[in-house]
Amino acid sequence: MTGAVVALSVGLALGLTSCGGEGGAASGDCKPADKLTIAYQPGLGYASLLIARQEKTLEDALPDVEVTWQELNSGSAIRDGIIGGNLQVGAGGIGPFLVGLDAGVDWKVISGLNDMSLYLNAMDPDITSLEDLEGAGSIAMPAPDSIQSVILRKGAEEELGDAKALDSQIVSLGHPDGVQALIGGQLAAHLTSPPFQEQEIDEGAHKLLASYDLFGEHTFNSIFTETEFADCNPKVIDALVTAVADANAMLTDKPADAAKVLAAELDLPADEVEEQITSDDVSFVNTPKGFGAFAEFMRSIGMIKKVPETKDMFYDTEATADAS
Repeated sequence: MTGAVVALSVGLALGLTSCGGEGGAASGDCKPADKLTIAYQPGLGYASLLIARQEKTLEDALPDVEVTWQELNSGSAIRDGIIGGNLQVGAGGIGPFLVGLDAGVDWKVISGLNDMSLYLNAMDPDITSLEDLEGAGSIAMPAPDSIQSVILRKGAEEELGDAKALDSQIVSLGHPDGVQALIGGQLAAHLTSPPFQEQEIDEGAHKLLASYDLFGEHTFNSIFTETEFADCNPKVIDALVTAVADANAMLTDKPADAAKVLAAELDLPADEVEEQITSDDVSFVNTPKGFGAFAEFMRSIGMIKKVPETKDMFYDTEATADAS
């Protein structure tokens, strides 16, 4: 499934539904939401939100709003939920966000969650490069327009001279299923995220690509919502930005405490969680970065039609003042 097809499907969805979700009406003539559904995905990349959920930070800050948390397997599924009005806030990677924005979804990032380097792992010791990987079998990731897909295409362009050389091998799998499939020999490679990439390496996998080597240090996940909802619900937006900032402060300054909160959520021992959240390739920062670099590359290979202006990607919050 190419980026153009993904963008077309988003455009068709836009034609079938109105924007705004619970926000409902145009700015200046709207009723603030009394329900808030936040969607996220599995993994350490959502640690800030998992801490906020466990600590009930948003529920305390928004006593008149019913807060619901929903785990989904891909950024594209979250995008579809926001378009359909079933979700008000989504968390995910740069790829699905930019594809949606390019297709006409009127949404913006309100805060980054973290910066993380994402790995492409293989189990077969004979696969040591993308040249070895070409034609060797399936390559799993959450979706064909995920941030992982952009990373794979960037690597393919640099190593194979064709960004789409490996596209026919891409299969969509949620992170946990991808880990099991790679270890079980059902995949040639898996492009995932913490803690899953480290779990694979512990089982004998080796790294073929790292996203920081391709794009520099960049945001992995951010939170976003439609501008209509944000305009109508400034208290919700402020509460979200504050909740992420507080959770990121705990993750950065008190990693042992954060690890204890996250251990049950991630089904990992607390000491292993602490090791991962203090990794050199992981930082919990609020300012989004790298969106422009990803957008430039995505436009160059046809995943999006144009590179958006910075002001069109980021809602004006404390977290996005220096977004790039």
